[in-house]
Amino acid sequence: MAQTQAQLLKAAKAQLAKTKARLQQEQDKQAILNASTQSSTVNTTTMAGIAAASRGETGYVPPVDTYATAKVGNTGLTQAQIEAQNNAIETAKLIGGTVIPNPDGPGLKVVAPTTTPVVKKKDPPKPGEPDYVPPGGDPDTVVKPKEISDATKDAFAMLTDLFNSYGLESLAGEIAGYMTQGFTASEALIKLKTNPSGAYAKRFAGNFTRVKNGLNAISEAEYINLESSYASTLKAYGLGNMVSVNRDDNYKTFANYIAGDISAVEFKDRVSTVVTRVQNADPSIKATLKSFYPEISDADLVGYFLNPKENLPKLQEKVTASEIGAAAVGAGAGITTNVNTATSLARYGVDQATAREGYSTIAGILPTAGKLGDIYGESGVKYGQAEGEAEVFMGRQDAASKRNRLASMERGSFSGSAGNAPGAYSTGYLKKSSTAGLI
Repeated sequence: MAQTQAQLLKAAKAQLAKTKARLQQEQDKQAILNASTQSSTVNTTTMAGIAAASRGETGYVPPVDTYATAKVGNTGLTQAQIEAQNNAIETAKLIGGTVIPNPDGPGLKVVAPTTTPVVKKKDPPKPGEPDYVPPGGDPDTVVKPKEISDATKDAFAMLTDLFNSYGLESLAGEIAGYMTQGFTASEALIKLKTNPSGAYAKRFAGNFTRVKNGLNAISEAEYINLESSYASTLKAYGLGNMVSVNRDDNYKTFANYIAGDISAVEFKDRVSTVVTRVQNADPSIKATLKSFYPEISDADLVGYFLNPKENLPKLQEKVTASEIGAAAVGAGAGITTNVNTATSLARYGVDQATAREGYSTIAGILPTAGKLGDIYGESGVKYGQAEGEAEVFMGRQDAASKRNRLASMERGSFSGSAGNAPGAYSTGYLKKSSTAGLI
């Protein structure tokens, strides 16, 4: 059966009594030894002895108290200190407390259990008496507050100020509770920061998720700076509506970005990409983006680009593909587009400006080249949009050769001779010579 608190305290007192008895025995031995040597006198046959006697000196030399002064082995402690240390350990075990290095000297010090002692109230408290009835407690029971040093109060005041700066003013009561329970400020700080269901975990939820995902937690200062940077970026790009007036809502939203390891620079790049290149750009680009990627809704366009699960380079590639697709359709001449072709061109290095120029060129040559392909179909030579993209954007020689052969066939049908068309496109990337006579 587990011992009650009263039984543990009784046992601890008994242990202390034994130690005191042992010390008293040693003191009694010392007193007897002192008494046996008190009869020694100084030598009064000499001038020095007479002078000593006149000063009341007896010639007594006290024996060395080895129990209290001699160090035992290489412990650096006397026998008395060793026994006191052992007694501290045993006492801590009995009362359920702990031992710490003694701040006032060698050895160990017993720290009482963190539970606040409760005693039965016999008489009504006197005016100014610190006893109080705990909320909802027995009126005949009072809690004896622990004595708290000024240094401890100062340390906990600094701890309270620190958490206030995090926007956690609500923790003041919990912090004060740890102080009255005997925690040091450092112990209280650890307890507050490691409680997964506490107010600190809610405030810095991004850090707890980072740790679960194998990332290092960032400092509170860096965390708060990131939040401020996110808010500033959103406001700068006209998205101030995404910054709530409710701090808790912002904490929750920004925690996702921090947990996803989105830096301030990356966050700005994401916002810039969606706002500058999609939301505020040619409407055809947004339409193409939604056509290519149906999972992107117009209502949550910005949210999609800020989702940490979506890789920034991949998002930028999707936007570039949409820009290429919009440029293709905008060029006319019946040019169509699809996500696979546009994505391939984006990966090849084609951007929006290049796409516009290139598809304009293709739109100029495709009608005639396509018509000639139909006329000379028996030759197996065809030239369509795919060949135009291969020649214009990628400098493909095989695509250029097809167009040149069709041009040669067309000239041959009128002149009776064949040959390469002068002024043909070179096979360089969007490089061309004179377009005179070019189909």
